[in-house]
This record gives sequence, structure tokens and C-alpha cells, in this order.
Amino acid sequence: MFTETFQSSGSSTCLDARSTNKYASIDKLRHSCIAEAEQAVNDGLIQDVTSVLDAARPVGEKRRLCAIRFAAEVCERLEAVICRAQQSDDGGTGAKRSCEVNSLSAVPAQKKAKTVGGMAPATSSSFQASEQTDLMLHSHLIQWISFQSSSEDPSTPASHEPEIQSGISALVGFVDEALAEIAADTVHDISMHKLSTFQKAESIATDNDSYQQFEVALTMDTGSCTDIVPDHKDAVMMVAVKQFAQEQHRACRYLAYCTRKLFTTQLNRRFAWGLTACGTTVRACLFAHDKVLSSEAMDVSTSDGRRVFVELLTNWTMCESWRLGYDPTIRYDADLKHWEIDAYDSETQLTRSYICENICCNAYSIFGRHTRCFVAREKTADPASAADQDSPKVLIKDSWTHPISPGSDVARDEVAYLREIRDELAKDNTLNGTYPRLEAGGMVQIMCSDGVADDTTQLILEDIAEDTRAKVLNRIHRRIVMSPVGEPIHNLKSIDELIVIVGDVMAAHTAIAKRCGLLHRDLSDNNIMFHRDANGGVKGMLVDFDNACRIADMENMKQPDCVGTLPFMSIGNLEMSGMKRTVLDDWESLIYILCWLGTVGISQADQDSAKAVRDLPIKNWHRNSATNIANSKRQFMHDEGFFVKHILQHILNAQGFEELRKLLFILRATLFSNKHVSSSAQGCLTLPPPWAIDMGIAQPKVPTPSDTQFLDRDVDPAITDSFARRAEIAGVIADELLGVTQKFR
Repeated sequence: MFTETFQSSGSSTCLDARSTNKYASIDKLRHSCIAEAEQAVNDGLIQDVTSVLDAARPVGEKRRLCAIRFAAEVCERLEAVICRAQQSDDGGTGAKRSCEVNSLSAVPAQKKAKTVGGMAPATSSSFQASEQTDLMLHSHLIQWISFQSSSEDPSTPASHEPEIQSGISALVGFVDEALAEIAADTVHDISMHKLSTFQKAESIATDNDSYQQFEVALTMDTGSCTDIVPDHKDAVMMVAVKQFAQEQHRACRYLAYCTRKLFTTQLNRRFAWGLTACGTTVRACLFAHDKVLSSEAMDVSTSDGRRVFVELLTNWTMCESWRLGYDPTIRYDADLKHWEIDAYDSETQLTRSYICENICCNAYSIFGRHTRCFVAREKTADPASAADQDSPKVLIKDSWTHPISPGSDVARDEVAYLREIRDELAKDNTLNGTYPRLEAGGMVQIMCSDGVADDTTQLILEDIAEDTRAKVLNRIHRRIVMSPVGEPIHNLKSIDELIVIVGDVMAAHTAIAKRCGLLHRDLSDNNIMFHRDANGGVKGMLVDFDNACRIADMENMKQPDCVGTLPFMSIGNLEMSGMKRTVLDDWESLIYILCWLGTVGISQADQDSAKAVRDLPIKNWHRNSATNIANSKRQFMHDEGFFVKHILQHILNAQGFEELRKLLFILRATLFSNKHVSSSAQGCLTLPPPWAIDMGIAQPKVPTPSDTQFLDRDVDPAITDSFARRAEIAGVIADELLGVTQKFR
């Protein structure tokens, strides 16, 4: 089962006792995940959303009506048991509290007697609580609903959290048993989920805050038993327990931390539910891809609060799996022990099925695109067999992307881009394998009660109030099938191979820009890949056109949007300057990628021999603000001497790196100090900051009439910014840069 290969960042099974470095790495990653969770809650939490519970209701009419009737019956049974338990208490806390049975408050009398879906209504007389059930609820649930958290001091130790956990388990177990009995007596054609809980301790502490992990697992009720200990890959949602009602924010932070693991370990996870239990106050949280929507409080110390909570649990038990956050188009076949993935093609309007062989990229964040990549083969027609081993391997990319460029009204569609690239470049054999060939692609299709629907954030939130939905970015769920399957650059065997694939990638980049009118805009070490031929030779491939944009559309942008991978972004991109983005921004990104790889190495062996990043000038490109990164790049790139001293002298001395040093020297000179352009189009500084003057960095010259022999002779003399002048002749400079990379191949 592929999910088993993805251990959570906080799991002790990830630790290698033989390596203290791995201990430090795991601890650093854990704290990074905690910081991510805190930021997600601080920036993305929307509290007291009344309609968030509606998103859990079954969509099918029969399921929905059954859920209403079943929840009312469960509430009636629950209140009867609680009342008996409290009345039989001989002096404990329960005897001091009034019995709050209000079983008819959930559903009006006329609705209770109504036949639902052609089925006779169940009656409370059909249920006789066992002595064991009474004892369980008395010892756990009664303690929880009687818990007085408001009178406690939050600074005291969380000694009551185990009682809250046991109370939740007791209530969930009661609801599950009651629903199973009611359903067995009244309906036989509706599948239901089985509601159960399990606990797993994990010590997490930050800012004097400690947590006890507590998870809720909902699985399809197949009637089978298993001895396998549940883990994150089995959980439908997480539950964060805190002792006091006023600790809601802290509970949400830990819930976000735990929910991240669901996205990491479950390949078919679209979104996630979660629960916080602070004292007797319970809230449901829905984790969309950019926001967390938290419900109003459900106080289980009151009958009304218990009623709403039982209705929620009932809805989760009876709703469709896609309403729980699962993707029905990604399925695990327990018999054949593999994942099966459906891919819809918007051009042919056909769906193909693929068998996953490997996972090369997973979702590792709470918010965002949640990109997952699978290596797969097309499924055979024989249901007893797996993939067709004669069919070529393909890469399936699954992601939640925003179709509109942030800060603009320009649409982006990676499927359309790849289709256009395929059709335009298909006959150019020199470019075969240098770009992803689209095999199929389109929006993921979800089968709803009203038919097939495109999977979007709005589909997830369709039952939530419109004013709340407007606060959440509407992402679309795309799935793309491509070939060939590439390898990451850290699998390269030498610097010579790196230089070869760079030439291939930039040849593809140039052709795509010129012939398709598309700019990639996100060159990074992850988006440059390669594959090998039968003789072991390498071919570079430019991948991931999710941030690509039509060049014509960019020229009409009032303010170019800022996209890309921060350490490799161009100076203009980092500074969000108003000048237009061109192919030179991507070439600039390539220089930064090669600087990084030359400094820290491309393989593990190279990286082991490299200096610690913290001791290198280039460190500021990876651990800093966009403004500071831009200033650092201006400093190093403007002056040849600074570039040699602070970048090239730190290139590794291993075999082959001298050739990379030469390539970088010429690429920087061609882009920033090109002899074929006027002095006003050279360098990186127009109005230099104080540090540049203090360091004696040469200042840009004012263009003179003698500059008419240069490539930028026709550029408006009023344009004095070097970046802006180069942007006007970007195509010519890009051709020179491409010539450099081809010469070094």
C-alpha cells in the first residue's frame, strides 16, 4: 500500500538512531510544521460559521431524509440513557445536575411520526439500553458532560484531557451502535460508514504548550474485523482536545498540525474535516485549501448541544464519501493491492483508468495546491489483472490550482497550454522528450446526486453561506496525464549531464515562447528534469506549466503578478516591479539555479562535500525576505568582480564543476553585461541603494548618441532602467543566451 511509504514528519518511525543529523532534521521539520499550523490558523481561520455543518449533510435525498430521522432517534435514546445514569447516581456529580432530557426538541412531533422514504419510523421502545452501555456512559460520558471547565485556571496542568477523550469515545461509540441498530431494522440499501475512535500519543511542545494527539477514524462498514493498529492513513478526521473552553485557538493550531498529516498520508484526500473539544465545547472545522471554517460551539453539557453534535456525527456516518473529503476517482484495490486513478480528458470527454506504480510527489502542506504526482500505467481490460505492462509509463499530476493569476484577471490553464505545446511542437523531432507530452487532462469529475460535477472549492462549500464562500479562494481540481516520466536532477551522474539537460530545457523553453507564445515563469531545480535513453544518454525536460501565462496576456497586465520559486525568482519578480515580464526573467532564474547547484552540488555525494549553506553568501537567497533576496542578487549580479568573489569562488572544486563555472560566467555576462547593448542596458542598478555606493560598485552610465550601433538603439532613450531596456530586446538577448548553452553541451 503506497501510503505506508509516507511516514508523518512527527512519527518516531522516521528517525534513524544511527544518525544524529537525522534526529536534528526531523526535529527541525516538526517545528516547521508547527509554525505552518500556527500561521494557517492565524491567517486562515474563519470562526463561528453557522452553515459549515451543512457541508456534512448527505446529498442524496434518501440518505438526507434517513439522516434526519436517524439522528432524532439517536438523540432520544441518548437523552434517555443520560437521564437514567444521572438519576441513579448516588451522590456523584451527575446527581447534582438536573436531567436535561429534551428528546423532542430536535424534531417536531409531526415529523417524528412521518414515514421517510417509504420506511416506517423507528421508535424508542425498540431500544433497550444494556447495563454495559449505561455503565460506559456513566463512567465516561457523564463525566465529560458534567465537566466544569470555566471555573478552572488554563495555566494548570491538563489533567482532565484524558476524561474528555474517553467521553468523546463513549459518545461516538454510542452513536455508532445506535445507528447500526436503527439502520438494520429500517433500511438495507444505503451504505454507511462506521464511526470509531482511536488514540495515539505524541509529545509535541512549543511555547509552553503541550498536546496529546487524538484521532477519529471513520471507515466503510464492511463488517470485517482487523487487528491492524490504525494510523493517520486510516483517519477520516483528527480531534484536538484541550481542557478549557478558552483554549479554542490553541486547539485549532494543533488540529491544523495533525490535519497536515492526513493530506500527506492519504493519496485520495481532497479536503479534511476536524474536531476540537475544549472542555465540553465541541466545534467542527472544515479545512479547505486556503481557509479553515470553524462551526459555532456545540456544548455537550446541554441537550441542544448534544443534539447538534449527534446530528453532525450521523451526517458523517451517512453522507457520501466525497462529502467527507475523499476523492472517489482515486481508489485502493485491497485485493490487487494497488491504487487505481481515473483521468478525465476534456478534449475527448473520455475517462481512462491507470494503475499507480509509484508516488514521486505528495502533498506536504495544510494549504495550497496539494500537488501529487504518480507514476502509472494504463489499466488493462481484464479486471483480474493490474496494469498493462506493455503500455508506457506515464506521470499523473493531481493538483488544486487557481485558474486566475493572483492580482489580475488573466486566466491560466495548464491543460490547454500542454495541449497547445503538444500540437505545435509534435513534428519537431529535435525537441521530442524536452517537454511533457499531454496524454489526457481536465478537471476531476465527481458523481453527485444531480449527475457529474467539476470538482472545485465551490463544490465542497456549496451548502455554506454565500458570504462565507466569497472569502475562500475558488480552486479547481485538475488531473493531467503526461509522458515521458522524468527523474529529478539530483539523480544526475555528473556536471556534464547537468549542462546537457540545461541546453535541452532552454531549447524547449525558447521554442515554447516563440512558437506557442507561452512563458513558463517558474524555473526551479524541481521543474528541470531528465530521462535516459536506451544507451544511457540524458535528455532534459522542462515541466510544470501551472504558473505559465500567455505572453500576449502579460503585456496587458497593469501590474505583473509575482509567481515562481522564491530563491530562483528574477529581481524584477521579487520586487514586484511594474515592468513587463519576459523570457529574460526565466533565463535569470536559470542562472540562480545553476549558482545554487554549483555551490551545494547536485548529488548527495556532492552535497556531503559542500560547505554548510549558512557559511555561504548565497544563503540569503533561501532564508530571507523577497526584498532582501532581490538586493543580494542585485549586488552579486551587477558587478563581475562581486559575482566572481561571492559566487564563482564558492563553486565546488569537484570534477566537472570548472566547466559549470565557465558557463555561469558567460551567462551572467551575456544577460547583465552584454557587449552588444548600450551601457544603459547593462548591470542591475539604476538608482543604487546606499550599500552599493559604500562598496564602490560602478554606477550606470547615461546613454549617449554613440550608442546607436547597439541592439537597443531603437529603444526609447527615456527608458533608463537597465532591466526595462533589456526587456524591450528580450528575444535577441535570449537567442544569445541559448547559443551559449548549446555551445557548452
